[in-house]
Amino acid sequence: MNGPVYRNEFVVVNGDAAGTRIVIPHGKATIGSEEGSRIRLDAPGVSRRHAEVTSLDGRTILADRASRNGSWVNGRPVTSPTELAGGDLVQFGEVRLRFLPRNTDGGSKPGGQSPGGLASRGQGFGGYPKGSATGGQKTAPLAARPKESLGTALLFAAGINLVGLFGNTLTAFLTELTPTWTWFVTPVIALAVALVTETLGHYRKGGSPQPPGRQDDPHRPPVRRRPLAVTLLATLLLLGGGGWLVTAVVSNAVGYSSGNENGVQRLESQVVREVQGVKVTVLGVQSTPHFTRVEIRVNNGTSSPISLNLFHNATLTGPDGTTFDADPSRSSWQPEIPPGGVRKGTINFESQLPESATTVSLNFVHVFVMGFDGPKSITVPDIPLKPLAASPS
Repeated sequence: MNGPVYRNEFVVVNGDAAGTRIVIPHGKATIGSEEGSRIRLDAPGVSRRHAEVTSLDGRTILADRASRNGSWVNGRPVTSPTELAGGDLVQFGEVRLRFLPRNTDGGSKPGGQSPGGLASRGQGFGGYPKGSATGGQKTAPLAARPKESLGTALLFAAGINLVGLFGNTLTAFLTELTPTWTWFVTPVIALAVALVTETLGHYRKGGSPQPPGRQDDPHRPPVRRRPLAVTLLATLLLLGGGGWLVTAVVSNAVGYSSGNENGVQRLESQVVREVQGVKVTVLGVQSTPHFTRVEIRVNNGTSSPISLNLFHNATLTGPDGTTFDADPSRSSWQPEIPPGGVRKGTINFESQLPESATTVSLNFVHVFVMGFDGPKSITVPDIPLKPLAASPS
């Protein structure tokens, strides 16, 4: 005659299934949400193969199987195989079970269930009815899924808008090359609106609920909450400081590579120089952090096409005789000008003029004329400048 057969049990202690008994099969049994699990718990937070329980000779050993949310015994994570004792509170995801050791004869099964509990009936955690056996304490119904916390919602909104902010700034620089604050204000306002909208939507839904069973169960794994004020402050610092830093880095990098840096206007007054039908008007002279930018307009009054190339041809000469070459790659200039045509553009020179400089000369060493009339070179002398120290910042 066989000896007594040990059939230890789990009893559900939360949710609609509170009180239901789950008989632990003899030997090894997988606990998880997939169909093939011997103890199937189809509930939020339960991995497909969440844990493994071994029941031999009245002893029950629980081991976690690298589940996403972990397995817990009396509020402590299971990091190695752990033997369960009577009354232990075990948690998988949102399912909480009370472990009860049982010693039955070979023919009886508590609560009328077969070994394997839910798996033997092919039902998940949300599908089986409430148990009627004694020993299961009923608690408040288990929520289907906890609401997202306000801090998480704000951080998601901030992250999405930060990506949008970075994309907007980069797009604005690469397409329009507009000044910094013109394009920075609009995304920041949109970000503020998004955060306010998210906050109002969160409170409209009732805010973050208390986790189920938190008040009546001291063994539930602790849930750390970030204070709302800290979350808001971190979000503002991230987007204020981080957004400003991204703006500054992108602005400097794109401004340097394109030559379109913001600078100080130093031109005292416009200067016009006409040579054999070609008129050059100097519209502006700016000192930027890395360059000197000269804006000009050229009128071709001849009957021949002309070309004012920049490479090793356009120079800027300071009052001390220092000469700077034009940088074609960072200039906005089309050299070909048809007869009777007008060309306007900006030429970047490779360095800054001295701060005390009061005049400068612009030179085109060669004017390439595709005909018989027109000048061979053009020089615009004595362009008046304001000293940099006296220029408005």
